[in-house]
Amino acid sequence: MVTIKREIITQNPLVRRLLYITGIRRPMVPHGVGMTYYQKNSAWDLGKDGCSCDLELVEYLKESKIEDKSIFHFGTGIHHIVGLENQKLDRPNEILGITASAIEHQAYIQLVFKDTSLAKYYKVIFVDIYTLTDKILPKLDIATLFHLCEFYLPENAPMIHQNDESLLQLVIEKLHPDGKIIFYTGSFTWSKAQPIVQACEASGKIKQIDRYKSLLIYAKLP
Repeated sequence: MVTIKREIITQNPLVRRLLYITGIRRPMVPHGVGMTYYQKNSAWDLGKDGCSCDLELVEYLKESKIEDKSIFHFGTGIHHIVGLENQKLDRPNEILGITASAIEHQAYIQLVFKDTSLAKYYKVIFVDIYTLTDKILPKLDIATLFHLCEFYLPENAPMIHQNDESLLQLVIEKLHPDGKIIFYTGSFTWSKAQPIVQACEASGKIKQIDRYKSLLIYAKLP
């Protein structure tokens, strides 16, 4: 009975936001609080939120000697570690970072004010990723979709262009013929994202070619 009452309470949007503000329960995705509220109040911190994907990506890029490529990175975090570490490479990659957090975007702006050279190879836009279309995205060598299925809200459908299935299709289409797409098995929604990825693989659009720790690396097929 107690469990049922707690579940009813946390389904109330006002209560969810109160828990969020006080820090008693702070979801790192918009479910339960809404996209606008999330955009204004949330940010992913390195290590603190138990998300190793960006650190593993940095390691993978360095160990695989991936340089001078175009990279689409979904979810920058307030730390912006991918962009900062990329800057240290002999031939930095061109990275387009996506964040739905105003706090993360402001952190990027402050980093650029501190070191203007950061923006030479690392650009971050503040946007709901599901609003992106073929007309706005460039061709890519590598794309990360670590947070597939974490941010889609069905109630926002009239205001966006994509869902998780079509977003994956869009990113695959924007990859160069030898392009790669990387997923994160540590995502709390991987159980939802995995069938979508597997369906694309079964249709002959992508094929898994490597694994690095919690990251799955797929190649676009001709």
